[in-house]
Amino acid sequence: MGNKIYVALLHHPVLNKQGDIVTTSITNMDIHDIARTCLTFGVQNYYIVNPLESQRQLYNKLISFWQSEIGQNYQEDRAKALSIVRFRSTLQDVIKDIKNQEKYDPVNITTTAKVRDGQISYENLQSDLSEGDRPVLLLFGTGYGLSEEIHQSADYTLEPLFGVGEYNHLSVRCAVALILDRLVPKNKGGKHGFVRGSQQAAS
Repeated sequence: MGNKIYVALLHHPVLNKQGDIVTTSITNMDIHDIARTCLTFGVQNYYIVNPLESQRQLYNKLISFWQSEIGQNYQEDRAKALSIVRFRSTLQDVIKDIKNQEKYDPVNITTTAKVRDGQISYENLQSDLSEGDRPVLLLFGTGYGLSEEIHQSADYTLEPLFGVGEYNHLSVRCAVALILDRLVPKNKGGKHGFVRGSQQAAS
C-alpha cells in the first residue's frame, strides 16, 4: 500500500443517540491526541471538519497558542504534531484540498463500530489499493458515528474493530490509532516505508 494517507474527523453530519443528524463540538483532547497519532503514522494532514464559525474560532485560539514561541518552547513535540492539523467547514472542502495537493481525488474510506453490508476487510482494502497512486482519506465520526449520507458516498467502509467480547465502544482516538496501525506498513525500527514524502514521526 503505497498511498498517502489523510485523516478527517467529522463533527457534521454525524448522528446523536436517537439517530438524528447533528453537529458536535470539537474537543481539545481529540485535536491533540489524534494529531500525535497521525504524525506518528506518517499521515499527511489531519482535518477537523465542522461548519460552525464559533468552533473555527475556538480551534484557531488553540492552534495559535501552540504555534507561538511560548507554546513551542513549552512542548515542542505537541506543537510539531499540531502542524499537520487543518480546519475545514465541510467534507467537500477537505476533498478539494487533497486534490489540490495530490492532483487526484482521494479514495474515501469510512469507519464505523457497526456491522454494515458491503464492508471491506483490512487485507482486501490493502490489496485493492496496492496498485494505485490515489491518496486515501480515512473518515471518522464523532457523536454516534457518521451519517448514512457519508457512508453511501464513500468508496469503501472498513469492517469494525472487534475485541474479545460483545462490548464495542472505543473512543474515536483509540479507533484512529488502531486503524492506522493496521493499515500502515512499518519497516523494522519503527520507520514507515510506504508514505512518500511523509513527515518524520514525533518521538
